[in-house]
Amino acid sequence: MRLIGRDEPFGLLRDAIKQGGLVLLTGESGIGKTTLLDAVLAQARQDGALVTAGSCWSSSGETWPQLLRALPGVPEIAGLGALASSLADIARQQPLVIALDDLDHADSETLEVLGFLARHTRFERVTLLCACPDSPLPSARGRVVPLSGLGLEHVRELMAQVSGEEPDAELAAGIHRRSGGNPFFVEELTRLWQTTGSTTAITPAVRQTVRSWLARLPEPVVRVLSAASVLGREFHCDVLSPLVGDPVPRIQRRLDAALGLLVCDVDGRYSFAHGVVRDTLYEGLDEDEVCRLHAAAVDAYERIPGRAGGRFPSEVAHHAYFAGTALERARVLKYLLAASRDPGRRLAPEERIRHYRRALELVDDPHTRVKVTLDLVHELQLTGATGQAWPMFHEAAALARDLDDPELLARAALTLYRGPGGDGVMLAEAHTRLFGETSGQSAAMDLAGRIAEQIAGLARSKGDDEALGFGLSARHDVIWGLGTAAERERLAGELAAVARRTADAEMEQYAADLRWVALLELGDPTYVDHMNRFVALAESSHGPRASAVAIADRSIVAALTGRFAEAEALLDELRTQPHPAFMAHHLRWALLLQQGRFDELARFHETVAQDYPFPRLIEAITAVQSGDCSVATRYLADRPELPRMLIPLWLRLQAQVAVAANDPELRRQARAELRPYEGLWLVSLYGGDISGPVAIWLATLDAAEGDWDAAVSGFREAQRCADVLGAVPWSLEARTGLAEALLATKDLDAGLALLDEVEREATRIGMPHLVDRVGRIRAAQRKPDAEFRNTGEVWELSLGGLTIHMPDAKGLRDLHTLLSASGEPVPAQRLLSVGPLPGADEVLDETAKASYARRLAELDAVIERATELGEEDRAVAADREREALLDQLRAATGFAGRTRRLNDEAERARKTVTARIRDTLRKLDARHPELARHLRESVVTGASCSYQPKEQLRWRL
Repeated sequence: MRLIGRDEPFGLLRDAIKQGGLVLLTGESGIGKTTLLDAVLAQARQDGALVTAGSCWSSSGETWPQLLRALPGVPEIAGLGALASSLADIARQQPLVIALDDLDHADSETLEVLGFLARHTRFERVTLLCACPDSPLPSARGRVVPLSGLGLEHVRELMAQVSGEEPDAELAAGIHRRSGGNPFFVEELTRLWQTTGSTTAITPAVRQTVRSWLARLPEPVVRVLSAASVLGREFHCDVLSPLVGDPVPRIQRRLDAALGLLVCDVDGRYSFAHGVVRDTLYEGLDEDEVCRLHAAAVDAYERIPGRAGGRFPSEVAHHAYFAGTALERARVLKYLLAASRDPGRRLAPEERIRHYRRALELVDDPHTRVKVTLDLVHELQLTGATGQAWPMFHEAAALARDLDDPELLARAALTLYRGPGGDGVMLAEAHTRLFGETSGQSAAMDLAGRIAEQIAGLARSKGDDEALGFGLSARHDVIWGLGTAAERERLAGELAAVARRTADAEMEQYAADLRWVALLELGDPTYVDHMNRFVALAESSHGPRASAVAIADRSIVAALTGRFAEAEALLDELRTQPHPAFMAHHLRWALLLQQGRFDELARFHETVAQDYPFPRLIEAITAVQSGDCSVATRYLADRPELPRMLIPLWLRLQAQVAVAANDPELRRQARAELRPYEGLWLVSLYGGDISGPVAIWLATLDAAEGDWDAAVSGFREAQRCADVLGAVPWSLEARTGLAEALLATKDLDAGLALLDEVEREATRIGMPHLVDRVGRIRAAQRKPDAEFRNTGEVWELSLGGLTIHMPDAKGLRDLHTLLSASGEPVPAQRLLSVGPLPGADEVLDETAKASYARRLAELDAVIERATELGEEDRAVAADREREALLDQLRAATGFAGRTRRLNDEAERARKTVTARIRDTLRKLDARHPELARHLRESVVTGASCSYQPKEQLRWRL
């Protein structure tokens, strides 16, 4: 087996042998001294040295005779001076290496000889290489090469060598902590894991080694270490002191005597260098002593300021649980619930879940049991463990029914509804029990909102802050969506007040996070104060979940305010945090989009689909923003069913496509759906996406309609909204639109000055796509040779001094698209908004047909279940989706259900577009012959169409 992780000490020993003299290889038992010594001696032989080696485990007086027998010309019985001379004579012929292992077991005679030879051969080519835990020759001049534990990666490599398989990172980290990197311990623990699957047990050989270390220490030191083992791998002397009844200075002196087994950091915190030492000490305590010490630890944390009060609730809960009967049951339950609901210094979701499970072991009151079980269900839902959550939920719901408690039943229904999938199956029952009346045909969201509001109202009247906190947060989650920000801000404010009354740090963090998002959506600049408040709370808690959210929030605001480099650095940091992958991907996409980094976005979209649940939505927005309307048009036509948290993104996309596609009906629809939210910001994903003020999209629609006065007013309002929040990128977008609108109203000086301003600032913060847009707007100000533009009601067409107006027609739209892509081929299918589809493949392959069949079967089941439950809205929605799928299947099949082929679609597109363009040109022949002639000569129709003029014209489009 090759050496692992010992390249540096191997090199040091090899160099030392070349120099000669006394060399001491030191390190604890099992650290690999013998293995390294053997490897170094083998290398010395290959390098031409004469090597003799032995061990000090031999009988007294036998060590040196055994070593000297291997050397030619050295008498066994000789004085020390003669011995040194003989060794020097040999060394003059070839380098001599004398190796002694286990020097700590050497007798005094052996050490005396070694010391003499070290002093009298140090100028010869004689190397005395010895291995021992510590140097037994303090007066001898020698070189010391210490061996320490292996690093994590080398531990993982050694585990793979021992077990024959690559261990996962978590297992390797656990073995590394317990072994301290000691190779012997690593090998023993790895074999134990391989044979038993245990990662906590200790082998007899490891236990024996640890006990031999402890046997060398004074009894008072071992007693202190045993008490420290109860505190865990790391501990502070101020907590340990009450456990052993000794003052801190005396404890520190005793711990210093064991510094080989302990490590002390600069803050005075001690830790066991090997987890197995702590484990061996802990298992040596009897059960009563374990309980006593854990109970004493709880009291110690309670008495020491800053320990149990805020920094270490999880540690206190751990000690309380293992104190057993040494602490009152109610007190233990209090600590467990406090820890499970606290953000914690390092509290991970699995720790919260463990505390909740332990709390359930101790809960006697059935009402409390329902609440704790539902809290555990919610935590399991957050971690994706829905399989574990579901039976526990049913247990809680059944107990709530048995208790005949409408509020508990309502809490159960809301917990289920707020989980993955938004299952509202219990809401009608809970509503009836809570209000004493049936729910009728109310939608699930409305029922959930009323139930949450009622829970909060009842809690206020009873002064029950715990129930009030639940009701407020549930109401917030249920109503979340565009247009509810004012109520959500009020709910978050009340939730923060409850948190402060109850000293609930996690709730206060949660409320601050909700509040800044609601304020931003309202366009309130104080949002930043609440965001900073949340970040401060999250960082002070050191909780991994809160810290990750704080990093994400800071990146969102940095991007919003144009600090792009800072936002990118924070997103890089977020990669190392426990944060949902899809959210991190979305933030990365939004940042790239804001900066117009379309080449990077193309690569991003190629890789993100597997970790992002709505890839087509963001692909469509990227496409339309970069000038490709076809992808976005197809996506809009599919009318995908999106969750409420994404509706603002959908409204943004709809407005962008309406403008890019020059579609009057879609513009009307986009305006109607945006208008109710004037004055607000489009915020999606609970604050994870900020798509600008609603004003900017309404103004963009006005500009597309040619209503330039309304556009000027709208863009000014959008700029005001952005400037109030310090949202520099959106302010630049608004000012660009405003400049374009001013130019259209012939206010050239103001428009051009604004373009200069945008260009400077966009260059400064890093929005090159906006700089390019400014250049295109300037270029368009030159007098065009011809016009072909939609004024909103009619098409205005000009060439050679003649201007005519024509009503809207599809052929005119086709020609406008071709003029906009001068010189570029445009597939006829894109002109039909079907998109470029190649060749003669089937429109639907067998896989697609199977997918349709599966979804239709699912919808049939949904309709049947919803009908049985009286959920008419749900049944109608599912039936609409079913009919839409059937329409798509009919469209994709020919006569008698024969699968249509894509060349059928391409041919249909070619014929339709060609006919539309020819019809428009025939009408132009009578109204504008010169324009008709130019277009007939320049436009090529077919499967791909294009505008290919012999002489380029500057068009105003």
